[in-house]
Amino acid sequence: MIRKGRETDIPSIVKMVQETVEIMKEENIDQWDDTYPTAKIFEADILNESLFVLEEDGKVIGSITVDQNEPMEYKPVPWRKDENAFVFHRLVVSPHIRGKGHAAKLINYAEQYALKHGVPYMRIDTYSLNKKAQNLFEKQGYKKVGEMPYHGKSNPYFCYDKML
Repeated sequence: MIRKGRETDIPSIVKMVQETVEIMKEENIDQWDDTYPTAKIFEADILNESLFVLEEDGKVIGSITVDQNEPMEYKPVPWRKDENAFVFHRLVVSPHIRGKGHAAKLINYAEQYALKHGVPYMRIDTYSLNKKAQNLFEKQGYKKVGEMPYHGKSNPYFCYDKML
């Protein structure tokens, strides 16, 4: 079941993020760290009503933020459409249950949310070192359209979009 996130979900989400950061460190991916994403960011997502969680057996096992907030770094990217788009951010699934299609469920939810709001176009980005996210996005039908510098990282972020 996917539902809007609540304040009480934040400890579970932060724990998933911390576990994911540890895996990223082992894989030499510096996309997320101890400074991003934080509980404060997820609190803001809840206030903006843009945080959604995937629940199974009463436990939060994943989350995604879905909104139309694009970073200014998106401006020069050669997107395939020059139109309003929805974006998803901070997709996380518990590392203990990865590989079972939960991330795809959250992405599908984000796409349905965009369609429900009359916007049949999605944009996303991920760190160039994060091959797992790139493979996931491509499996979900996203096309790489460019890259951008972001978050002061030495490697670029890859930008993807999808017409729904």
